[in-house]
Amino acid sequence: MYQDQMTPMERRHALEAGRAVDRLPVGIMFGAPAHTLLGWTAAQEWESGRSLAEVQKQVYRILRTDGMGAGHGLHGLALLYGAAFDQPEHAPLSLTSHPLAQVGDYQQLDPELTAHDQRAAKCLECLEILRDELGGEVGCAMSFAGAFTAASGLVGPEQLLRSLIRDPEGAHGLLDFANQALIRLAEPFLRAGFSVSLADPVATGAILSPARFREFVLPYNRAFVEACNQLNPLGVAVHICGDTTSLLEEIVACGFSSFSIDNAVDLAVAKERIGSRIPLVGNVPPTDIMYLGTPEQVRAAVRSCFAKAWDNPRGFTVSTGCDCPCGTPLDNALAFIDEAKRCASQPYDCGYFCR
Repeated sequence: MYQDQMTPMERRHALEAGRAVDRLPVGIMFGAPAHTLLGWTAAQEWESGRSLAEVQKQVYRILRTDGMGAGHGLHGLALLYGAAFDQPEHAPLSLTSHPLAQVGDYQQLDPELTAHDQRAAKCLECLEILRDELGGEVGCAMSFAGAFTAASGLVGPEQLLRSLIRDPEGAHGLLDFANQALIRLAEPFLRAGFSVSLADPVATGAILSPARFREFVLPYNRAFVEACNQLNPLGVAVHICGDTTSLLEEIVACGFSSFSIDNAVDLAVAKERIGSRIPLVGNVPPTDIMYLGTPEQVRAAVRSCFAKAWDNPRGFTVSTGCDCPCGTPLDNALAFIDEAKRCASQPYDCGYFCR
C-alpha cells in the first residue's frame, strides 16, 4: 500500500504556500456505505452529531482519506418542512410524500424554521467534533443540496418540472425560497470556518436543456456562491449527477470553485471545454467499477481518469463519479485509494497512467 509522507493538512498548507508535496490530494465519495464500517444502520449514524463524527473518523482510519465531512442530504430541506420518508437500514432515505402540492404553496412555509433544523445542527456538531479531535491532521467540510434539487424535494420532481413551463413565476418563487433557506443553513458553517459544497443531481443535462438551466438553475447557484463567499471566501464546490456534457459552460458560469463530474461525462471532453476555467474532479464509475468491479478494474479506471485529465490547466483531483453504493466491497475502496495516491504522486507525465 502507498505510504503518505505528509498528513492531509500538511499537504494542504504546503500547496497553499507553493511548497513541494509528497503527492496531490485525492478524493472518494464513500457516504452511503460509511456507517457499515462500524456495523451500524443508517439510522444509527444519524442519531447525533457524535455518531456522525464517529462514522467519519472510521472512514478516515480505514481509507486514510484526504478529508472528512457531513452532508445535509439531498432531501434535507424537504425533511425540515415535514416530508414523509422511508429509511432502509443500509441505503439512503427516500421521500414518500412532499410538503407542497403546488410550487406556489411555498408561501405557506415559515422561512425562519431553518433556525431550528436539527439535521443541520447535528452536522455542525459533527464537524466541530472532527475539528477538535482531528483538525490538526485532516480537514472537513459540509455539503448541501442545490436549490433546484432542494425545491424538487419540497414539491416533487414532476411538479417542479411541469411548473417550468406551466408556472415559471411560481417555479422561480419556490427556487428563490429554497435558495434563501440554504444560504441561512450554510451561514453557521461558514462562520465557523467550514467550507460548503453543493450536490444538485436534479439539475442535470439528462433532465434540463442549457436554456432551462440558465433560467432556473444558474441564477440561484450563482447567488448561493456569492452569498457564501461574502460570509467566508472559501469557495463553493459542486457535484452534479448524470450527463452534464451539454451544460458544462453553464455550470462554470455559476462561479463554483471546482466541479465534481459524474462518470457519464468524458473527462477529456470536460478538460477541453472548461478545463482552463475550473478544477475538475472525478470520475471513476461508482456502480459498474467500484460496486461491481474487481480491485484491478478499479485501479485501471483510476489510471484512465488520470490519463485523461492529469494535465487539466486548472488542476485535477481523481475521485468517484458519484457516491459509492452501499455494499461496495472494502477491497475496491482500498484499491481506489492506493492507486489514486500512487497516480497523484507521479511526476507530471502520463507514462505511469497510460500503461
